[in-house]
Amino acid sequence: MASSKFAPVQLVAVVLLLSLVLTAESSYAAGYSKDQGRGEDCVFAGPCKSKADCAGPCKRKGLSPTAVLCAPYIGGLTCCCLT
Repeated sequence: MASSKFAPVQLVAVVLLLSLVLTAESSYAAGYSKDQGRGEDCVFAGPCKSKADCAGPCKRKGLSPTAVLCAPYIGGLTCCCLT
């Protein structure tokens, strides 16, 4: 009897998880690529937690350390050096 109360909660959790995965997949399909970035505008330079983490990796790639984003990517956030 108690397990039947948890079934709706589990269903909501599964639906929420699937929607997050599908959103991440659609962002990837829309042009985010680990190799090229989003089109020609972005060069991915490694993982980050905030925009401040991206200055060094972008500078090492010969790009501006100020024109950066900490962008969502499958599995976490990654530095996007704007070109």
